[in-house]
Amino acid sequence: MAENRQEEHLETPSDIPANDLPDDPPSFASGRPVRKKRLTWKLLDRLPVPPSSLPDLPISETQELPAAPDQHQPSYVWKAIHTIRNAFGMYREYPNTPTHNPDDTLTLANLTETSAAPVLVQETSPIIQVTQQTPITSDSASEHENLYAPFANSSINGIMNWMWSGSAMKSLEEVSKLIGFLKSPDFRKEDIVGFDIRRETALFDSTLESTSQTATGQDNSLAPVYNDGWHEVEVKIQVPDSRTHTSDAEIPLFSVPGLHYRSICSVIKSTFEDASSSCFHYTPFKNFWKPTADSAPQRIHDEIYSSDAMVKAHEDLQNLPPEPGCNLERVVASLMFWSDSTHLASFGNASLWPIYLFFGNQSKWLRGKPRCGACHHVAYIPKVINIKLTRYNLSFADILKKLPDFFHDFYMELTGTGPTADILTHCRRELLHAIWKLLLDDEFMHAYKHGIVIKCPDGIYRRFYPRIFTYSADYPEK
Repeated sequence: MAENRQEEHLETPSDIPANDLPDDPPSFASGRPVRKKRLTWKLLDRLPVPPSSLPDLPISETQELPAAPDQHQPSYVWKAIHTIRNAFGMYREYPNTPTHNPDDTLTLANLTETSAAPVLVQETSPIIQVTQQTPITSDSASEHENLYAPFANSSINGIMNWMWSGSAMKSLEEVSKLIGFLKSPDFRKEDIVGFDIRRETALFDSTLESTSQTATGQDNSLAPVYNDGWHEVEVKIQVPDSRTHTSDAEIPLFSVPGLHYRSICSVIKSTFEDASSSCFHYTPFKNFWKPTADSAPQRIHDEIYSSDAMVKAHEDLQNLPPEPGCNLERVVASLMFWSDSTHLASFGNASLWPIYLFFGNQSKWLRGKPRCGACHHVAYIPKVINIKLTRYNLSFADILKKLPDFFHDFYMELTGTGPTADILTHCRRELLHAIWKLLLDDEFMHAYKHGIVIKCPDGIYRRFYPRIFTYSADYPEK
């Protein structure tokens, strides 16, 4: 009976509708079924998309900034203007309508490193670019008629520019730059009559040498023009001598030569004036992720300009009283300093101790690309071994033997005993503080309080206020 009941519930193939019958899986001639191919994660992965643009706002929201009021309003209002969610559910929250959005022209090629063929310089290019940034110049540069000094004309200047810039191994791209200059209006063949590359190179070297010594008492007004704003000075530090002094003037000083530095304000101005700064963010924002319309938004922390520190700095700046009669947009210039000893060669002990400057207004994906030139050298911390050979009439062999004893001899003459490890650590710490006291000069402190008016690549003048966000350094105490 049980077997009869089971047979009653069984269905034969003839009882099943034809539409419900499963299709036979494909198979090879041998009868083995064909394995179904599935897309891998590389094919399923979607490429990143740029952030969505701001929605269309009323005309009142996009008007120019109003004139500065007579009485400052201490309360700054974060308007929380949201962008539309993109394909990944990400959107931004701005405090107000930004006057500049660098992501509008951002492409995938800007965020990737490709091995594409080198881009040739246009034949009509009037000048060969040495760096991405415009060289730092001083006001004295406008007083001289010859804009190509120390060279006689634009033709020699262009040839020397090509010779001593770019790659050390002249490639097809370098030759293309030279051809572009030779076809430009700045080149005239009559200018190179009697041209001698050795003579011009010696002239260039002597000019740099004569203008790099800012501590010799000579006229160095042209040094910023030729040296891109670099100066060389001596740094004086106070040395403890185990005696009691009634004033700072009585404390003995030790001079450490060889500090190479340039003005931080000059670097800020040249950077934000350069066309490469068009990718900088002037207005901070908050980044959110909302995968679905009903899900709760989650905050994303990925950049300096979208961090809480940047938002707070922006709000604090907007709450400050504006400059009298100034209605320019006020922007935080985010400074990021780095410092560490750098070994220069695989063999030997040649090294430097540079101080680098990056800008947090630029995306980390662009800052990390070596070709972007986002790293700005500000100073080179001197070491005792940087004392000139001619100063003590020593050969290089004598330097290796006697140079570490210079401070030791100075301290022996001062106290009658050699410096201890604690004294050396203290003096190195004093050296680092003295360097930063020189870098954070009156010009920087004035800019920190009153800002720097800079014409940006979009043609709009803005007032930038430098703020130090990060300082990653290896303390040179040993």
